[in-house]
Order: sequence, then structure tokens, then C-alpha cells
Amino acid sequence: MKNSMFKIAFTTMLLAALLGACKPKNMSTAISGDMAAKAYVAPGQYDEYYNFVSGGFSGQMSVYGLPSGRLLRVIPVFSVDPEK
Repeated sequence: MKNSMFKIAFTTMLLAALLGACKPKNMSTAISGDMAAKAYVAPGQYDEYYNFVSGGFSGQMSVYGLPSGRLLRVIPVFSVDPEK
């Protein structure tokens, strides 16, 4: 009984310490974040990285541009696709 209560208390303190470290240092950092400007890729420009994602049971593979997050292409690998 004491051992399980110790585990719960330790886990709670660890979780509180980790969540406390996640908040921004000051409010100006949280409000003026330029993450959207950093992830923006103008139309016609190439992304820096490409993410090839399995479609799972759909039998397709998707290609996403990173950091823009645009869906570039869906490739039918093991699925019937009348367009291709």
C-alpha cells in the first residue's frame, strides 16, 4: 500500500515539474511567435523536406511538404484508382 502511494506521489510531482517547464518564459514570446511565417512556403516554391506517409488499410501513400504541411500527392500503391 505504501509503495503504490509513493509511486503515485512521485509520478504526480514529476508530471507537475515537466508541465511547469513547458510554459513560455514571458508573454511576448508566446504572443509574437513567428512559427507561421517560418512555415510559410510561397506557391511555386519547393519545400525543404518531404514526408512520405503510409495510408494504412487504404493502400495509398501520401506525400506532404514540410514545413508547409501541404498535401502534394496521393499515390495509389495497392488500391484501384481509375485516374491512373
